[in-house]
Amino acid sequence: MSNRIAQIIILAEDQEHQMLVRRYLIHTGHERRSFRFLPLPANRRCGSQFVRERFAEQVKECRGMLARGASNLLIVITDADNLKTTEREQNLQAELAKLGNDAVDTNEPIVILIPKWNVETWVKCLLGQSMDEENRDSDRPPVTREQITTAAAILFAWARHNAQPGGTCVASLNAALPRWRKIG
Repeated sequence: MSNRIAQIIILAEDQEHQMLVRRYLIHTGHERRSFRFLPLPANRRCGSQFVRERFAEQVKECRGMLARGASNLLIVITDADNLKTTEREQNLQAELAKLGNDAVDTNEPIVILIPKWNVETWVKCLLGQSMDEENRDSDRPPVTREQITTAAAILFAWARHNAQPGGTCVASLNAALPRWRKIG
């Protein structure tokens, strides 16, 4: 993706997801003024459901902006939870199909990032902790802003072309590295 993107829209299920994306974008050289974070779910609603319900609308908006000649990027980040990461992505694509829209093509400026249970697992593995991403409680203890900031810098290094991820990289993050690379 080019650093000349006019607007970057981030659809995330919680603050930690948003923060990791924001910090990563800063490392890629994108200007903060181009970021637009969609509102987070209120009242501790299910974050993955919240993202699924808004996904098709945001893809349609992104495609509409492209059709008008605007340069944009949609970043969607949601947990797979009790599904496989591929199944969560299929759920998102099914939301598009319900409205008669085409599935997201790999050439479109749409990036879908899917940790297994918690984005905190990604943060912790980036910080060198061995993590079991099948552990639904891997978000305990919570991560701090400083940890997310440090993890984003490491993520940027791991996502570079020909970089080797650290030995603590979990499978879902390893599979997502080419998508992170597409952002920057």
